[in-house]
Amino acid sequence: MIDLPASQLLGWSDHQPVTWGELRGRAAALSLKQRDAVIACARPFNFIAALLAVWQRGGEALIPASLQPDAIAAAGSYVLRDHDLQAKGTGVPALPPSASCRLALYTSGSTGAPKRVEKTLAQLAREVENLHALWGKTLERSWVLSTVPHYHIYGLLFRVLWPLTAGRPAEETTCADPLQLRALAQKRGPYVLVSTPAHLARFPDLAPLAEWQRPRMIFSSGGPLDAASAARYRNAFGEAPYEVFGSTETGGVAWRSRDGSALEDAWTPFPGIGIALGHDGALRLDSPYLPERDWRMDDAADLLPDGRFVLRGRLDRVVKVEGKRLSLPQLEQLLAKHQWVSGACAVALPGPQRVGVVVVPSTAGAAALRSDGQRAVREALRAHLAAALEPSVLPRSYRFVDALPYDERGKLSVAAIERLFHDA
Repeated sequence: MIDLPASQLLGWSDHQPVTWGELRGRAAALSLKQRDAVIACARPFNFIAALLAVWQRGGEALIPASLQPDAIAAAGSYVLRDHDLQAKGTGVPALPPSASCRLALYTSGSTGAPKRVEKTLAQLAREVENLHALWGKTLERSWVLSTVPHYHIYGLLFRVLWPLTAGRPAEETTCADPLQLRALAQKRGPYVLVSTPAHLARFPDLAPLAEWQRPRMIFSSGGPLDAASAARYRNAFGEAPYEVFGSTETGGVAWRSRDGSALEDAWTPFPGIGIALGHDGALRLDSPYLPERDWRMDDAADLLPDGRFVLRGRLDRVVKVEGKRLSLPQLEQLLAKHQWVSGACAVALPGPQRVGVVVVPSTAGAAALRSDGQRAVREALRAHLAAALEPSVLPRSYRFVDALPYDERGKLSVAAIERLFHDA
């Protein structure tokens, strides 16, 4: 683990500066009752201090899937919270060697129960090195502002470990409100924004981008950013957000920044990541972040001659309707091409071969719902889908909502989508 001068500014907490020396003092003052501990700190700087304290004692840091009571209890019985990190220590213990640092994170649980994933600091350090090799020069002149929490793999890397390693300051506040984000951005000068597709898609309507201080770079992860949203940021700031594709298990796999070209959907693998296709079209990885050198993902892809790839949807989201295979991602992409749709999610429903679709109407779609009613809009969408899909697989159940139910990671929960159909 990198060491920094005690006076190094790490960022701001409640508008007060926080230094590296103060953070290590918090870690030194913490009296652990057990070696391994669940770190359930809502404040990122307390989280870092608790992480240091556990690692300094040779323990394993357990990071819950969320800060909800059930998720914390599922991670372990000995829990460290913000109030445990309030004491200021006088001693500064030695930093532990990276080989002894272990932590466990949890997947989002968007398609099932959260899954525990073991990581080492050495694995995370290699990933941080990749990020810094690609974008370190931009980060060197910036501070970090985030709309995502710090206790998931994306936030852990982009708003905690990478800035900490690079010695760059970060704002402790998680800014999911665009007005708060804009105010902080205007206060402290050049910044990098760490966000999600869900946040980035709705921010321009709540706080016009023309009124923002231009970020040096925007990162987005948790799902694909739609082309229309990417274009809005590209037109406003001269560059689209940098999207990161990966998972809790795999770490970062690839990145892209939509440039308006015919191949803007293509992803570029991170340095050191080997890409291949399995016999079923699934993406296979050779990655230094993984314990196995041949790792199968559930994502279908096409490889391009220049080494990039284009995703073709999740293989675990292919269902059978009346004996015919239907790709739910393909269905969603077809719906998104209709002028009345700004977003859509398809889900397999209990019962005889049913598929439900949740639609977020565009401005024109909302007007059509008001003037023509849901039945007419449903029939228009069915006719639109019928141009590409067989009649037997066309969805029959539709729900119209103002926004899709994204969680704090920017991911959709299948359970939340299914609940919209419980009255059917």
